[in-house]
Amino acid sequence: MNSESLLTDVVSVQSSLTLPGEDMEIDNQLGLFHLLKAYGEVFEKDQRELGQVILRRISEKGSPVGKTLEHLAFYLSKDCEINQGGNLKQESLKNFKAAFQALYQALPDGKFAHFAANSAILEAIPNDVETIHIVDFDMGEGVQWPPMIEAIAHQHKTLKLTSIKWEEEDCNGAPLWRFEETKRRLYDQARAFGLKLKVEEMGIDDLVSEQKAKRGGRREWLIFNCMVGLPHMGRGRSRSLAMDFLRAAEELIAISANCSTIHKGIITFGDGEACEKLKNCSDFGSFFEGYLVHYKALLESLEMNFPLHFTEARIALECHFVAPYISSLAWFQRWKEIRGGCHLEAGLGLVGKRLSKEIFMEAREMVEEGENKYRIKIEGHIGNEMVLEWKRNTTVRISNWTNHS
Repeated sequence: MNSESLLTDVVSVQSSLTLPGEDMEIDNQLGLFHLLKAYGEVFEKDQRELGQVILRRISEKGSPVGKTLEHLAFYLSKDCEINQGGNLKQESLKNFKAAFQALYQALPDGKFAHFAANSAILEAIPNDVETIHIVDFDMGEGVQWPPMIEAIAHQHKTLKLTSIKWEEEDCNGAPLWRFEETKRRLYDQARAFGLKLKVEEMGIDDLVSEQKAKRGGRREWLIFNCMVGLPHMGRGRSRSLAMDFLRAAEELIAISANCSTIHKGIITFGDGEACEKLKNCSDFGSFFEGYLVHYKALLESLEMNFPLHFTEARIALECHFVAPYISSLAWFQRWKEIRGGCHLEAGLGLVGKRLSKEIFMEAREMVEEGENKYRIKIEGHIGNEMVLEWKRNTTVRISNWTNHS
């Protein structure tokens, strides 16, 4: 049986799924989704020849200027460095900072995650602490912290920001920002508000050693902030690295709780990927399908925020900031990590910390729920999670935790 015959058989047995939708040309769009779903199944079975045949068919149907599902197929099937999207990406590098600002302002995902995390941090800070010490899993461009700098300045406390330094091979995309540039911007912000700020970068092992050796001194509140997979970040970190960071956070908060001069702290976790909601998938095929739904919703919400005459700008943003996440290899790696226990409920002794009604209401106002098809919900056993949905599909989940000690 040749590959084309196999393809016909595989596609013919696919079941349909209702995706977050728009008015579609039903036959073409449903056929494309069947191809995408079939590709996930043969990828899991390592049927490479058949996978390449399906991928070629997907490539023929994909387009960055077609329906949203066609955008998804385009980015999944092609290397953006050698096609139309890649050309636009290279051209838009000349205006990268403007592109970043446009994406961050157009999509509520990053702003929502940062607002919710910062609000949870500010609510939890005890009045008698002198130093707020925030350890950031992936500081990147540092856009989360200017509002925090302003808020801490009004409290007349000291702020310390520690950016965790990871190896470049731990990232599935090239670093978009240099730490020294981010550091300089944050210091400029702090000077404008008269805040005493220290910004540093160190490896996770060095941080653990330093905190364990710390005894006495000024009262300090520890915050561990972990953001993964948010669109504006434009790159993905290994899920296992995020779990290593959270385990270190759990340990160090427990240590701080036993030290009379250092307070306990909290952990904020912002997740722009689909891993947590798909952790109970029984096979990679269903996991892959869940990722298709997730990134289709993200692309659709981005498209809604750009008028038709800004199509080239929208494609450039997709190539810069969304396409790096749309990868069958990366999704398969996520699947293996999840199966290996890399999710919040696996082996972490963390306790959820409730998000307040005030944070929820302010987040709703910021996102402007209603006709724009966004919705915010409180979830988690004790209300410690808040999710941003686009047409009832979760695009971002923020959660708030502390050590059980």
